[in-house]
Amino acid sequence: MSFFLFFLIFIAHLSPLTSFAQQVFIDIDEQAQNRIMATEVRECDYYPNLNVDKTSIIKNIKQIPALALYQNLWDTLFIRSEMIEIPFFDNQLKIMLVQEMNIPFAFPTSGAVATGFVKNKGRQHTGIDFSVSKKEPVVACFDGVIRVAKKFEEYGNTVIIRHYNGLETLYALLDNVCVVTNQKVNAGELIGYISPAEPTKKNALHFETRFMNEFFNPEKMINFSERRLQNNILTLTPNDFISIPVVKPTPPETQIETTSENHSPEEQLLNTPKSMPVFHTVAKGETIFKICSKYKITEQQLRSLNNLKNDHIEIGQQLRIQ
Repeated sequence: MSFFLFFLIFIAHLSPLTSFAQQVFIDIDEQAQNRIMATEVRECDYYPNLNVDKTSIIKNIKQIPALALYQNLWDTLFIRSEMIEIPFFDNQLKIMLVQEMNIPFAFPTSGAVATGFVKNKGRQHTGIDFSVSKKEPVVACFDGVIRVAKKFEEYGNTVIIRHYNGLETLYALLDNVCVVTNQKVNAGELIGYISPAEPTKKNALHFETRFMNEFFNPEKMINFSERRLQNNILTLTPNDFISIPVVKPTPPETQIETTSENHSPEEQLLNTPKSMPVFHTVAKGETIFKICSKYKITEQQLRSLNNLKNDHIEIGQQLRIQ
């Protein structure tokens, strides 16, 4: 069931939003997501105590939030790789943020706002930056599923969550990450940690709000001074978005060589052309769940590729991953 809700309205008046005092320095601007398209996609720095076996991974595509709305796009590699037309009606749409069956909104961190959203003809800042005085946790704002958990140039350790209301939230510059791709999370659930800024890292957390791959001012949705939602109904218009043309990513196979000696199983899979098969040799103690988590694929995909009828696998067995 989709939790995305449109309301058709004809007349609206939007009050000006209060902006935070802006710093001159902008660490992540509107073109940052396109610049990283040509750089190597890396495994993020995971929290030492992360137990992948205890994560709740979605089992099939029907569990992906708002999949039809996003035209079946579920990109687990890049922050943004496709442009999707936003279905405005009379230049407006409304989104119900939290329904009764969902856990209420959670503010992402206890840090203080350091840099606000900037939308102008110069350098645009695409989100809200936070600063902290000590190590602090970062949590999911709404219920949803992890779409991306990767490390990128400029963004650093990054988590993107697709929520059941159709929005996506992005959390960047994390010290380390406590979630994996395709993991279900609830509002308020831990996704990573941040620490005080260093000379090479101006702020502790870069936070963005997005809809259908376009970012908008998080102040439209969140009252940052009171750390709560502005309203449970979010109203958006075309003027609320910074629309940036998408630069297609460099094909993974041209970024780095694909040898199992040098790269993790996930990197090997992501950087192998789709026409080439990838195999995994079952080691002692491995299960179907562990293998799927390692390569970030679903159990359904693994079973289909190997014609598996049950959970029985043997040490030394060759399983096709791609």
